[in-house]
Amino acid sequence: MTDAHGRDRDHPDGATVEAGLALARAFTGISVRAVAAAGDAVTVPQLRVLMLIADAGRTNVTAVGRELDVHPSNATRVLVRLGRAGLVERRPDPDDRRHLLVELTPAGRELIREVDAHRRAAVADLLGRVPPERRVGAADLLSALADAAAPPTP
Repeated sequence: MTDAHGRDRDHPDGATVEAGLALARAFTGISVRAVAAAGDAVTVPQLRVLMLIADAGRTNVTAVGRELDVHPSNATRVLVRLGRAGLVERRPDPDDRRHLLVELTPAGRELIREVDAHRRAAVADLLGRVPPERRVGAADLLSALADAAAPPTP
């Protein structure tokens, strides 16, 4: 049975799911504020693309589209905008001319560092407002959640 807010009161992990949603909203706010602090260089969706590329080191347009669950032509449009902003570089894949390789430029890497620094400070501040006795096990739980959210390795 759900309540007026759509919450499943009968689910055994209902309270945990609600706490997770509240935390997701807090982390979304942290990310949005970090992007805003970095100026108007990118949108949150564009930051997601930059983070995908940063994590991969180098990737191709098809892989970006697959990760975003969009058609490669949509991924190409985002990458063209990021290229015009000087944040990514696209060039032919020497091993397969049908693909373009994409990687961050130095400016793209600096933007990621800046956004991560803002997010790291905000998360540290948030954790600092939680009493130490309530933080016991938090790193293990957060690591487990991050691992569970990560895409499976091929």
